[in-house]
Amino acid sequence: MKIAYIANYLGPKFLNQYCKGKSFSISATFKSTAIARALLKAGHEVTIFSPGITVCNRLIKSHTEIVTFPEGDLKITYPYIFSFRKFSFINSILLYLNLQNREKYNEFDLLIYYNITWNAALNLFAFRNKIRVLEYEDNIFNKALRNQKNKFEWVKVNLFNYVVNRTDAFIIVGKGMLTNYKKQVKVLVPGAISEDVLDNITFKEKTIQLEKPIKLLLAGGLHYSKGPDLVINALSHVQYPCELSFYGSGSLYSGATDLLSCVPDHHKIIQHGFVEHAELIRIMSEEGHILLNSTRNMGVDPNSEGYPFKMMEYASTGRPIVSSRIGRLDDEFNSLITFYEKESPMEIAEAISYVIENYSACAKKALLLQQRVISEFSIDGISSKLDSFIKKLEKKNGS
Repeated sequence: MKIAYIANYLGPKFLNQYCKGKSFSISATFKSTAIARALLKAGHEVTIFSPGITVCNRLIKSHTEIVTFPEGDLKITYPYIFSFRKFSFINSILLYLNLQNREKYNEFDLLIYYNITWNAALNLFAFRNKIRVLEYEDNIFNKALRNQKNKFEWVKVNLFNYVVNRTDAFIIVGKGMLTNYKKQVKVLVPGAISEDVLDNITFKEKTIQLEKPIKLLLAGGLHYSKGPDLVINALSHVQYPCELSFYGSGSLYSGATDLLSCVPDHHKIIQHGFVEHAELIRIMSEEGHILLNSTRNMGVDPNSEGYPFKMMEYASTGRPIVSSRIGRLDDEFNSLITFYEKESPMEIAEAISYVIENYSACAKKALLLQQRVISEFSIDGISSKLDSFIKKLEKKNGS
């Protein structure tokens, strides 16, 4: 099957030529790479149509990049890109024109689009007689954002309804997502384990010494929704000396920074900034004692409106995890992680202290979790899932 895949993908040549010295997240590229490789392994032909990124401060001419993976060649087509702030919608139109020019020749059998965006909405009509699949990760109706500068909410509501009502199937990251669309075929892919991960993790049980600092690690965004302030506050209630490391592009948001001076002297906090992905995985596996996911629930139920990509990578390292409710997946997965229910510093501190005091048992559970996620969410595991998913769609659509 020939698949057109709309995603904010940045290939290695694009990154090297246009993005040096720029700071931004490429988590979407990691996930899209895994999906594309899994589809290639299942025997499909994949072309990614990418609107690029808006931080390069230049006009980038339309071009195609080919990246070779063990599963085959992945084509990435970039339209003309106005890589400037606030030019995203113009780039969406240029991507639409590029893809429509290709689709005039009936080139593709299936369209996949990453999240609910103008990139997806603009191209749905041309693929009305083809299979249309939404890869859905983000909740644009996040309740907390309604009170925090969530502009043009009515536009987002209509965009959501337009895209979802014209979608045939969903690749989702939380099993409770899109429950109002029961008739559509769904497949659960909450994360992906790449070579960056497999080549940089250890499979040995970690140990701690209570007389030495316990190394806590939080990776990813450092803004309000990721809850770094909750972890900083929690340290005031942890009696064991800890070294808390933040890894992520950008700076701590002001609400968290203001708390740093209140941290007891027996703790240490380090902001490392951006670290290459493979190196970050190595640090988590070799140096980290406890990995933290403090993502706020934002007033929504776990598994219903998104899932932190880092949870799969955390799980792959074989290190104990302390997580908010937003890290829950299924009963087996949940039983191997230490969760806190309320977003209170005291409860987070209790969860961290529990893992420290029961570290050997938690470390053994972490290795069991590692085995599962590598088996199920490696490229091979995802390929098997997506191959069955597409066969169901072909049968349903009479292809």
